[in-house]
Amino acid sequence: MRNRPTPTYDPSSVTRTGWGEDVDAEPGLRLMWLSVAMTLPLLVVAGRLIHLQGFRSEAFAVEEPTESVAIEEIPARHGRILSADGQLLAHDEERHRVHVQYRWLEEPPDERWLRDEALSRLSRADRRNKTIVEQAKTEVLKRRDELWRSLAEMTEVSPHKLTASRSRIQERVQRILSSVEERRGQSSKAATQPQFDPSADEPQQFFFQAWDVVKYELTTSPIRERFDPARIAEQTEHHLLLDDVDWQVVAAIETNPHQFPGVRTDVISRRVYPLGELAPHLIGYRTPISDEQLAQRKREFPDGDPLDYRHGDLIGQAGVEHSYESVLRGVCGQRKIFRDPHGTVLRTELIRPARSGRDVVLNVSVPLQQRVNSLLVEELRKRNDAAELQAGRLHYGACLVALDVRSGAVLAAASAPSFDLNDWLSGTNEQRLVLLDDPRRPLFSRATQATLPPGSVFKTVSAVAAIESGRIDPDRAIECRGYLDQPNKYRCYSFTHFGHGHAATDLTKALAVSCNVYFFNAARTIGPQALCDWADRFGFGRPTGIDLPAERSGRLPRPPDPETLSKIQNKTDATIEPISRTMPTNSLSEFAEPRSPWRDDSTNNDAEAESNKRTPWYPGDTLGLAIGQSRLTSTPIQIARLMAAIANDGWLVTPHVAHEIIAPPEVGSDEHKKSGHCSDRIEPPRQRITGLSAGTLAHVREGLEQVVANPHGTGFKTVRLKEVAIAGKTGTAEIGGGRPDHAWFAGYVPADNPQIAFVVVLEQAGSGGKAAGPVAQRFVQSLLDLGLLTSGSP
Repeated sequence: MRNRPTPTYDPSSVTRTGWGEDVDAEPGLRLMWLSVAMTLPLLVVAGRLIHLQGFRSEAFAVEEPTESVAIEEIPARHGRILSADGQLLAHDEERHRVHVQYRWLEEPPDERWLRDEALSRLSRADRRNKTIVEQAKTEVLKRRDELWRSLAEMTEVSPHKLTASRSRIQERVQRILSSVEERRGQSSKAATQPQFDPSADEPQQFFFQAWDVVKYELTTSPIRERFDPARIAEQTEHHLLLDDVDWQVVAAIETNPHQFPGVRTDVISRRVYPLGELAPHLIGYRTPISDEQLAQRKREFPDGDPLDYRHGDLIGQAGVEHSYESVLRGVCGQRKIFRDPHGTVLRTELIRPARSGRDVVLNVSVPLQQRVNSLLVEELRKRNDAAELQAGRLHYGACLVALDVRSGAVLAAASAPSFDLNDWLSGTNEQRLVLLDDPRRPLFSRATQATLPPGSVFKTVSAVAAIESGRIDPDRAIECRGYLDQPNKYRCYSFTHFGHGHAATDLTKALAVSCNVYFFNAARTIGPQALCDWADRFGFGRPTGIDLPAERSGRLPRPPDPETLSKIQNKTDATIEPISRTMPTNSLSEFAEPRSPWRDDSTNNDAEAESNKRTPWYPGDTLGLAIGQSRLTSTPIQIARLMAAIANDGWLVTPHVAHEIIAPPEVGSDEHKKSGHCSDRIEPPRQRITGLSAGTLAHVREGLEQVVANPHGTGFKTVRLKEVAIAGKTGTAEIGGGRPDHAWFAGYVPADNPQIAFVVVLEQAGSGGKAAGPVAQRFVQSLLDLGLLTSGSP
């Protein structure tokens, strides 16, 4: 049948010409070559694996190619503060510390670390010998035990205490490790496979569920059943073991590093005030910089802080520590630390060297400052005891400032009550709260911040204004009845307390006996503009420029323009009555303004002028200003500068606490580097008081001498000394409210050869002559005892 299946290909019809043309002629040979081509690369890979695993595994286990880099700060020494006689007032105390790498203190030791340490001590051939490796492990453990015995002997710390320190470190690291492992376990549980529900009703929900399953399967790696051991940075870092160790321990460790594997030392510093009670308001203190201060410095230095402040750095907050912060601060250096994966330091690279701060030498004499502190403490103790017996409600304060009359150098400045810098910085919270809650305000720097009415001390300025006006003859006497116009107002202290006046009184006598009536008449004659003008020339109403922070300017009231003032003066005394009726009737109460024992106002001239626009000027203000009352306030440092200007022929000095800045060798020039230091003298400018004649000063100085030398002078009984002539002025400043007056004494010594100007102010102490005078006398006696007064022309 022709339609039956028959092969169309006849093998017999094919002509065989050779085996190469028949692909199936030699199948075995073709398979052999294919096997060779596949086997040869596999043999190469297998051979390399055998070589690495059998012969090079130990080398790869120890010699890992990676290393970690960390930036470490190099501590810098901050500058010291020294007294004029070379005693340390503030300095950085270095504290050496010992750190140990975690694996060297871990108990029991980590097996992998122990093996790596052992292999690192063996050659490649010995690493394949298990017996030698075990011996090396034993040697590492012996070395570790020997390390802890050596540390215990050198530091004289008992092994028990070292073991306890090691346990505390290990417990802390283990807590961190456990927390990491717990979080890792929680994250693995959270990565669960999405569930697919084929019974979803909506097609859209079915589609999204299916897509989530497909996406998870394609993009998520399978979850391992067993995690590799967790490792944290604390397991490779060095941890603080011993603090404040002796420098000999540090020297032994640093010079013999092979004997102390895993051990390193560093140095930190803390600010120390050896004489913390001496002059805390002058020296100041350092505390960690606040976030606000950091933000402020970033705004001031957008291109980078030249002093490189960081969180936790200390910054001066008061006194010289604040004023000379840029001088005292040392800038830390930086270096790179290269470590292997096990924490061993491989090498270091210096990025920036540390720069030490410069030292500041003060004008303050420690013996004199100690005497001044003792005087004020003794006075306050006596007065506070009396106050507790009488009322138990008054809180007193005191201040004493001494200046060099020629340069303005602050030789001593004390505020009382005071405090100890170490209690404030390192004391307990209870100690700090006691200082903050003390109503006497021991943290308050009275020398530069207490603004008080100066009282009769200001008559020195009134005397200058009266003479320089040309309308007052200093040698012409006026009759003092004890009051100006009426017996019940504008009176002298003698009339209020003893019922009589001073009779015929010229300017010299008016200063000596502190005659109010004389200066009332003078003020009426010359007017308030002259008084305010000369007060401004002597620096009232503005800061002195002393190198201490937060100085207050006091208040110098400004009279209205002459036309307005003329209208006021033409009015009757009835205009004054509303003021006088609001005041107590004793003594100078017509001019007293009720106020706290101290003032915190820091008004400048512009602010005061704006205030005067809203404050009317009464005729009584002119009279009150002449005797240091009314709205006039000043700081003790301003009064001390006033006396210095009277004593030094009319030069307005700038008070300054610092005398010299001494730089370390790396800061100075080559010549200074050879000598070991360089210094910069601090010599603030002084200003000549314009319009002040020598004859005027001669009359004023004569009156100030008579305050102490004249038997009728207000300071004769309490201030005078036989050994040296003292010139000065007492002041009794009323504050109203039925409270005792502030007591002042300001002057200079010696009277015939002025060298030191000083001021004593006792808050709410009463009469200046009776209360402040004895303190001034004992102060001058201290100057004599310490040999600080010399003879000859200044």
